[in-house]
Amino acid sequence: MLEVHRTHRARILNRSQVEDSLDRHGWSASKLWNVANYHSRQVWEDTGEIPDHEELKRELKG
Repeated sequence: MLEVHRTHRARILNRSQVEDSLDRHGWSASKLWNVANYHSRQVWEDTGEIPDHEELKRELKG
């Protein structure tokens, strides 16, 4: 099944109020991406299969 991802652009008008929070969320998202990518590579090397979304959620949620 083909999944479509869209990107939305927004302008932040109260940047000084939200800058630190957005930086923390961005940092956390990048770390989560790296962990999921590393885990997927390990599974690929061990089994030859790429884990699906549900398997990644189950494995990384804890």
